[in-house]
Amino acid sequence: MGAGQEGGLWRPANGTEGADFERNWCAHCVNAKPNVWEDEFGNEVVSGCDIVDAAFWGHVLALEWVVRDGMPWCKAFEQDQARPARCLFTAEMEL
Repeated sequence: MGAGQEGGLWRPANGTEGADFERNWCAHCVNAKPNVWEDEFGNEVVSGCDIVDAAFWGHVLALEWVVRDGMPWCKAFEQDQARPARCLFTAEMEL
């Protein structure tokens, strides 16, 4: 991420960054509901977030993704109390 991006839009540079983002945000968000759609080959695809789906197809719903404190953030994130996320700034505790 460039130094001048703070507060600007964030886009994953590759599939790994996108998967990390989904794991850190979407997996813990009440907005992540199962979406089922058909791809261009007739295959059923199951996903969990309208914003992620739109971004995959290059649509503008991903305006919700911004850079805060040098990290990607989702402005639409609402934590699902049944699947709470750990603090991204706290190191994992070892036993």
